Amino acid sequence: MYHAILPIEQHSAAERFLQGLPDLVAASPLCRRLKPVSLLIDIAPMTLTDQPHSFIADNFNLSPRAARRRDNVIRQLLSEHEPDLYQAILNLAQTKPTEVFQQANAFKTWLTELLNTAIMPCDYCASLKTVRIGHRLNFRCRACRRTFNPLKKYRLDKLSHCELWLPFIDLLLQGETFKTIHRQLGINTNTAAKWQRYFFSLMDKQGFDLLINYCQVKRRQHYRQTWLDVNASRSHF
Repeated sequence: MYHAILPIEQHSAAERFLQGLPDLVAASPLCRRLKPVSLLIDIAPMTLTDQPHSFIADNFNLSPRAARRRDNVIRQLLSEHEPDLYQAILNLAQTKPTEVFQQANAFKTWLTELLNTAIMPCDYCASLKTVRIGHRLNFRCRACRRTFNPLKKYRLDKLSHCELWLPFIDLLLQGETFKTIHRQLGINTNTAAKWQRYFFSLMDKQGFDLLINYCQVKRRQHYRQTWLDVNASRSHF
């Protein structure tokens, strides 16, 4: 996956680091207490894409603290042996790889077309003699006289304020926190968390796993930078 996330010029360094990692782990005193050491080798590809500790923990049945310790050791080895690659990982928040950009555009285009469609076959009789009614995506079939909402098949009928969905996705791509989303869009943080779950689920079903990963990376980088800014401001007092 790191091939689609990291800059092309860092691919050879990433491959070199992963190939040499077993020897680095065996020789480093940092790794002696982290048993099994083979887990560090399994986690390393996730470190290369700056995956959240919670994601690493879920994938390897670790506590967040244990995932953080192992991720930090891998980063230490990176900084010592592949400093340019390490810096590229730190800079991931400033980049948007081509494939991720394409997936984002594809998903937003799909959602835009869904919201703006004027013709929709009936869910009950498949007739095209349907007419859109109301401001939500509701249709009435002139053939069977039944009404239907095509958002139900995507479970999007459970989400309100469809006019905010595209701006919400843009904020996900920027890595904004739920508090920032609340300030900008006026939806509360619980609603923002719910929307994220629904849209990530849709992205996953459409095969946009790189897009999901990118949003998670951006958000983690955003939190990290916020933490650094807060601590820097405190140091001045």
